[in-house]
Amino acid sequence: ESERAAILQEIKVFANVQISVRDAIKIAERVSGAKVVDVSFDGQADRLAYRVKTYQHDEILAVTIDASTGKTIGDAVVTPVSALVAKDKIELAGFGTAVIDLSDVVSIAEAYGSGKAVSVGLDEENGKLIFLVVVVTDGSLKQISVDPNERNQLRNASIGKKH
Repeated sequence: ESERAAILQEIKVFANVQISVRDAIKIAERVSGAKVVDVSFDGQADRLAYRVKTYQHDEILAVTIDASTGKTIGDAVVTPVSALVAKDKIELAGFGTAVIDLSDVVSIAEAYGSGKAVSVGLDEENGKLIFLVVVVTDGSLKQISVDPNERNQLRNASIGKKH
């Protein structure tokens, strides 16, 4: 029950952000010069923010973007891909072959889910790479899977936990 209350509080806080997930993706790609592979909203921090990970030259660059101003917060953290767990390495390899970028994935999921994306990232479903988008719709969260190689293949399911 306390987990549900925390999710509802985060949804309420998210409703007041000025910067969308798509905006955060554009900002991070402009700042880093790399492609975004993961975005998650953090409504628990001192400032509302997006945690954004970009991928380029066998490195993951993690940046924090203020969800009210769009400015980066603090220093970026660089992690070599070689330091990642095997699952993450496999997902990144699949990301390189995707025919659709994250901004398009967010647009598709928001239209399909009739809501506003709160996070997006790589995941694996039945041995296949997918983009997983969490959308806030009517005060609840929907998880929407987008095949990175097909624009029209979508599946959704309501979820009861924070992504």
